[in-house]
Parts: sequence; structure tokens; C-alpha cells
Amino acid sequence: MPSVHRAAYPDFVADERGNIANPVSSRTPEAAPMDDRSPSDSAARSIDRSPTELTEIGQRAYIKGKVQPLDLNGVRTMGFGALAWLVAFALLVPFYPTLQANDRVWWLWTCCAGFGLGLIGVGYCRRRRTQLAKHPEREPETSPLGAAGL
Repeated sequence: MPSVHRAAYPDFVADERGNIANPVSSRTPEAAPMDDRSPSDSAARSIDRSPTELTEIGQRAYIKGKVQPLDLNGVRTMGFGALAWLVAFALLVPFYPTLQANDRVWWLWTCCAGFGLGLIGVGYCRRRRTQLAKHPEREPETSPLGAAGL
């Protein structure tokens, strides 16, 4: 496991295996005035701009960035997925005789099923997006432990 760079996390202590644990202080380091920074110093500080939070599980502490999901409604994701299955089908159609000779025609049907399910998913996500637009005061449901949803 790579070692943790001490300057990247000045308020945390790393153990011998590089795991960040035991916060030393909860203060946020204040930025130096613009006059005192060199260009390389400014570039190094720009990496650590996102807000983070410390989550402790058992005897370990984990640093998690507070970021919003990119696609909240899923319409674009489902659309690209359905399009990918359609492109895969279009690319396999010229090879139908070879697929039939090798008992692989099911590949075409898999692409058709993926495209069809993708269209159903697009419709579902569009209805969901419409419902979310009707109730803007509701916050999106997210897990407090991040994308793992534990």
C-alpha cells in the first residue's frame, strides 16, 4: 500500500501501513495570503480544495470527499446504455452467418434485450425526473456512507 503524504493531510496521523487515523485537530488550515504563495505552492494547494469529512468505522478512520452525484435522474445514463446495446447489435448483424455457424446467435438477442430494457429504463427515469421536478423541496436520497450504500 502506498504511504500517505504527510503534507496532504496535515491534521491526521498515519500508522505504519499508511492508514490515516486519529485526528490531531479539527481546525481547518487557513490559506496563506496570495502575495506569499509561489506558483508551485498555489498548484499544490488547489488539489486539496474539496470539502472532506472523517468517518470512523471501528478503529480506523476514513476521509471521504463531499461530492454530489453527476447524474441525479439517470436519464442520460440509461440513454447511453441503450445506445451502446443498439450499436453492439448493429455491429453484430453483418456477422450473422458466422454467429449462426458457431451457435452464437444469442449474442444478437442479448443486444436486443439490452436495448429494449434500456428503453424501459429511459422511460422509468424520465417519469422519475418528472416526479422529482414536481417536488423540488425533497432532497435526493443518499446513504451517509457514500456510494457503497452500507
